[in-house]
Amino acid sequence: MSRAIAFPWATPPEAGEARAIAPGLLWARLPLPFRLNHVNVWLIEEDDGWTVIDTGCNDAITLAAWEVLFAGPLAGKPVTRLVATHGHVDHIGLAGRIVDRFGCRFVGTLTEWLWARIEHVPHMPGAVETHRTYLMRNGFDVGEARRMIASREKYVDLAVPLPGQIEEIRHGESIRMGGRDWTVIVSGGHAHAHASFHDAEGGVLIAGDQLLPGISPVIAVYETNPFGDPLGDFLQSFASFDDVAPDTLVLPSHGLPYRGAALRMEELRIHHRDRLAQTLALLGEPRTVRDLTRAMFPRVHDLDGIGFAVGEVLAHVNHLVQLGAVASEETAGGPALYRSTGG
Repeated sequence: MSRAIAFPWATPPEAGEARAIAPGLLWARLPLPFRLNHVNVWLIEEDDGWTVIDTGCNDAITLAAWEVLFAGPLAGKPVTRLVATHGHVDHIGLAGRIVDRFGCRFVGTLTEWLWARIEHVPHMPGAVETHRTYLMRNGFDVGEARRMIASREKYVDLAVPLPGQIEEIRHGESIRMGGRDWTVIVSGGHAHAHASFHDAEGGVLIAGDQLLPGISPVIAVYETNPFGDPLGDFLQSFASFDDVAPDTLVLPSHGLPYRGAALRMEELRIHHRDRLAQTLALLGEPRTVRDLTRAMFPRVHDLDGIGFAVGEVLAHVNHLVQLGAVASEETAGGPALYRSTGG
């Protein structure tokens, strides 16, 4: 168990239930149709209704859970504001539906809203070919690439169209929720512009996916930005959480609440440092990212798992390229090969 974790709650709420976790702040948990089978959402009581942070996916089980929440824990009071931590489908999948139902405000970072509006459009022109090029460059054969592309398509149906407008929040701004002032912390790595919310006076951090207990958030490179360095962005983001006190209650989007943000960040630094060392050791001879993924994730065989694993491996490779520790060898019409520079 992580040494940063000190769980005050042994079990999470069931779907449709909500648990008071701080004054005026409720914790609800929604099921997900993935291996990571849940997402935590946060319900903040306002004078005229509720602020809801994140939504879960667009599927029948999640919709049913929300109906129970609306009628029960939310006591029939309306959602007056919906806040998105970031644009991944398990966080904004029902945003458009909830905003349409209540006519509420939609709040988040502009970058995540724009990214999600593009990413979740069915049959986006050029998307399949871009994905195929990315997979082939990283060592997939034609058949495996075809299966990977088909597997990705199911995620589009897990989100309804996003609201057509947004109230933008930016790093360092203050947002008032539940009669308290929360500082917005915008950080990269897991997403391009992930928003967390820190109530220093109340000792609460709504961390979203940025500081998860027990596991690292997915830090991955995808086809839309194949030479990016999200791992560098993620490691740099920790500085934005330096003011979070040791006894602050951290509310993550997955897993259980905990205390000890600084300890958790150190654990994450160590985890990725070890992954970088493992990656570098395996690149003593030229390898494709696909070959490297087989070596680093030998038990991952399902298509979704392979997709995430390749993205994570490439994130570590790209970071090492940025550091000058790894170089790529481009081959005409073939996959890219990566090798340690020995520096």
